Amino acid sequence: MKKFLVLLVAVIITLYIGETERNLSVFADIEIFDNQKSFSYSLAENKKTSSQFDLNEAINRYKRFGSDDDRCALLQHMLDIGIAKNIAIEYLYPNLIDLIEKIEKNINVDTKNASLIVKPNTEKVFFITAEVEGVKLDKDKLYSQICDKMLSKTEINIEIPTIKIKPKITKDDLLRFTYLRSDFSTSFKNSSKNRKHNIKNALNSINKIELAPNEIFSFNKIVGRRTESNGYRSAKIIVDNEFVDGIGGGVCQVSSTLYNSALLAGLEILEANKHSKQVSYVKYGFDAMVNFGSSDLKFRNNTSGKITIITNYISSNMRIRIFGESLMDTKYVLSNEIVLTEKPIEEIQIDEKQKYLDKVRYEDEYFYLKKPVDGMHVKSYREKYISGKLVNKELLRFDKFKPQNAIKVYGAEKRTMSIFEELTQLKF
Repeated sequence: MKKFLVLLVAVIITLYIGETERNLSVFADIEIFDNQKSFSYSLAENKKTSSQFDLNEAINRYKRFGSDDDRCALLQHMLDIGIAKNIAIEYLYPNLIDLIEKIEKNINVDTKNASLIVKPNTEKVFFITAEVEGVKLDKDKLYSQICDKMLSKTEINIEIPTIKIKPKITKDDLLRFTYLRSDFSTSFKNSSKNRKHNIKNALNSINKIELAPNEIFSFNKIVGRRTESNGYRSAKIIVDNEFVDGIGGGVCQVSSTLYNSALLAGLEILEANKHSKQVSYVKYGFDAMVNFGSSDLKFRNNTSGKITIITNYISSNMRIRIFGESLMDTKYVLSNEIVLTEKPIEEIQIDEKQKYLDKVRYEDEYFYLKKPVDGMHVKSYREKYISGKLVNKELLRFDKFKPQNAIKVYGAEKRTMSIFEELTQLKF
């Protein structure tokens, strides 16, 4: 019997939807007050929805538009046999559905996540729009309250129940990863036009790169091959301790600047290699030579949140900042120690063929065809301070640079008079 009643109610609801969908008329108006927190509904004025129901024997048999007592009795019976409250209410008072839908449109507010805009060329890099908390009509609770009112035969005057929906991403969530962890700059004011172009190209490749926790950054993977087809030009590069022309000259200054910024941000360095000779734009022991396929700069985001790399190209300086979780009272300092210095050998040449007359002429004059550079054994360290106290001194590398031997060229001619005599005879 119980199963039969449930099935019959389902058939009745189907008939109602099929036969009266186009003929519904709402006799009650929503009365919204208290800032859309309540509504009222008159049972007496809403006994019938359409004349179609009067013509339907199957529906009238259940007397759902009879007296209040009839409908209360039927409501209680439907609940007793396990029919859901919303189905029972919608069956007894069909036009209530329209009323609740109107309430939903007034009450419901879509949830919006906080959003973040990155502007790398400004001092304030991150701009955040706050989240919006969603609001949703609590239909289950509303139907339950309506049932209670109907069974107690009182007018429906209900505070509208709602559910607050928290956004997945809040402003605080985004702010957590916008703290400046490091800021490192190098100058390239004496670089050629092509070298500056290459630097800008590489900086653009790594700008706004984000790393999730434990994600590994690979310079070669992000920047790609330094080829003409990828927009790189010929400029000076270091090969076997010498400066020669090569595609992509200047990119190693970008990788070295990024290496120092990553160190100051406290990130875990996985690979960083030295040049064959010392470079001038960073301290000894803190360069990072890159060459696609053989030498890379790699580091891991060892923090618990994402990090963002921001690059800037201003005048003749490059600046690389890394943002993420706040370092709080932790600070990293980079230092080096020159363990050993080796003096170069000077090779003496006489310009007998007067090949360098524009630079030297007499036997008491000279210039360096190749300048001497001391060889060095250098240890580089990263020092970690917490609240101003040194807690760790990490040895990063022990680099050995060979001395660069010099070529000193003297002129071949003997002077017929002293330098003083030559100067006195000069006409100004």
